[in-house]
Amino acid sequence: MGQQLVCDTVRDLLPMYIDHLTSDISNASIEGHISECEECRKVLWQMRQPVQTETAPEIREFKKFLKKSKLSLFYWVMGAAAVIAVVTCFIVNLATERRLSWFYIVAASIFTGYFPLYLAVSSSGHRILKMLTALDGCVFFLLAVIQLVLYYQMGIGGIWFWKIGMPVTVLWSVIVWFAVLIRVKLRASILTSLAVLACLAVPGNFLTNVISGVYSGFEDYAADFMLNGFGNVAAAAVLILVDLAVHFGRKGKKNHGE
Repeated sequence: MGQQLVCDTVRDLLPMYIDHLTSDISNASIEGHISECEECRKVLWQMRQPVQTETAPEIREFKKFLKKSKLSLFYWVMGAAAVIAVVTCFIVNLATERRLSWFYIVAASIFTGYFPLYLAVSSSGHRILKMLTALDGCVFFLLAVIQLVLYYQMGIGGIWFWKIGMPVTVLWSVIVWFAVLIRVKLRASILTSLAVLACLAVPGNFLTNVISGVYSGFEDYAADFMLNGFGNVAAAAVLILVDLAVHFGRKGKKNHGE
């Protein structure tokens, strides 16, 4: 009976204890009791959880309507901006060269930026995966358009799409997808995924420069690593440390709440 009276008293004081309205002496008594009483400890943990209130059906429907209205406005604004840009480039290209050339590159670039973003916003699930898939296809399409326009219409450069454009694009697509799959399959944090991406960027930059024929010797590779690779490794280390600090901070708060 006496224990029940103590528990009832502590539980009556818990709301004020959570709001920091009790004195230091009361805090010491409450904390001493909670450390020994599992039931009161559970009550304290439940009181600290955010309160979830039921939303009226009318309010839920109104929120859905607002969300759809915002998305519709976003689509119209983005679509209008894309159309204005395409039409403007179309007119300028015709006016300056009396034919269409770089207009195709601009139109393909706008499509590459708009379509993956549209999928990410409009999709209900797996948005990142859908966006990256669309982005891969759009980037290949954009590179092909640039190659065709520059070489066959403007007479600039040679055939670089198969030797440089395609291999480099595939390389970085694999790197990005590897980091994303670590996030999705292993349920890694965003910071860990970014750290993996930063580490993979080191061999990615090296292979890109090898494919492009930038390096003429080991000295060039060493200089490039000192300028870029070392920075990527340092950034990855910082991201891992921050991720560990956040993880242990959350764990400490959870243990303190229990």
